[in-house]
Amino acid sequence: MKTGIVYTDTIVHLGPERFAANQPYQVVIVDLDGGSRMTARIAGERVSIGDKLVEVESRDGVPFFTRALQR
Repeated sequence: MKTGIVYTDTIVHLGPERFAANQPYQVVIVDLDGGSRMTARIAGERVSIGDKLVEVESRDGVPFFTRALQR
């Protein structure tokens, strides 16, 4: 399970046809805890820059993250 912090984000209002049913949706670049970055989609509530994320699933090779629970 990958974890990281939101580096930047955008809301896609007009994306590829295969994602049309999900519009608008949020795409983020995640600073992974291991030191690299990756692009991912957000599942559930929108997140903000600096939020801690956890990967919840992968669909067709696209990673989906959600906000990590704060302890």
